[in-house]
Amino acid sequence: MKASELAKRADVPKDTLRYYEKIGLISTPPRGINGYRDYPESSLDELRFIKMAQSVGFTLNEIKPAIPFLANPVPGCPLLTSAMTNQIKRIEQKIAELETAKSTLHRWLEKLSMPPVVAPSKTK
Repeated sequence: MKASELAKRADVPKDTLRYYEKIGLISTPPRGINGYRDYPESSLDELRFIKMAQSVGFTLNEIKPAIPFLANPVPGCPLLTSAMTNQIKRIEQKIAELETAKSTLHRWLEKLSMPPVVAPSKTK
């Protein structure tokens, strides 16, 4: 399929396709007689995987080693298991930080809601 069709089906800009090719994140497709890239269906699977992995917080550098496993999945793969376990830990840490921030905001909001304390007047 042409780059424009792949970009549309994967919901990514064409520039993203070229960038992912350049950094080796997706396979460089063969070119047709007309010189246009001819992407295989597997490129769409790769892009969908990349988007899914990004949505759960993985960086492109973290995603790259996992791409070969799309075509040849290895049950219990230590590389993927470790990466996912580490990502879960990062997410749990971020949740804890957000919960702390939320509690702080609630305390501040309570203080803002309290009536001001008026000092007793010093009249004799």
